[in-house]
Parts: sequence; structure tokens; C-alpha cells
Amino acid sequence: MLQPYVQLDESGRPQKGNLPETADGRVVEFYYDTSGTEITVVFVTIPAFDASRKRAFTVGKTFKTISTLEDFTLVKYDLIDHQILATLEMFADGSKRQIDASRLLDY
Repeated sequence: MLQPYVQLDESGRPQKGNLPETADGRVVEFYYDTSGTEITVVFVTIPAFDASRKRAFTVGKTFKTISTLEDFTLVKYDLIDHQILATLEMFADGSKRQIDASRLLDY
């Protein structure tokens, strides 16, 4: 599998990037903080269905699950090889979950 493409700023710090398209056509774009150390925003798009299905998921923001409407806070992202894992903290019980960031549109 291809590695993520990461664009650097003038100082050589990571600025933004994108992952190879998933098997079901999802495109994941990601943006780093100004120091280039942490991924802070991920955009997930399913272009095969509708380009308007692009949605931003920002660290520190609260979202609801689609299936149960349970609230969760997006804690952080980890870039591991060709995948970004999102760490979520559930409001109901304070538990933490890690999911593939490309699945955030479905979660």
C-alpha cells in the first residue's frame, strides 16, 4: 500500500496530507497544527457517491454517533503507516475508543 502524501511548509514541518483512496472510494485529507507535530483536522469524502459528503472532524470537538446518537469528543489522531486512527472519548461512560478515521462518516 502507498504511504501517505505529506506536504511540508517552508520550514520543513508537516502541514497537510492525504491518504491513498480506500477500497470503497473514501478520500482522507489531514491537516497538522502550526508546529507540524499533531494532526488536528481530518476531512473525509466519499466522492463516488456525492462530493458534498465531505465533512471535517476536528480534535477537541464534540460529535454524535450516527447509530446511537451518543456524544463523543474527538481526542486525537495517530498516523500509523498508511492509516489515521481517531481516538474518541464517549460522554456516557468516559471510555475511549480508537477507530479508522476514514470511518468517521459512518460512526
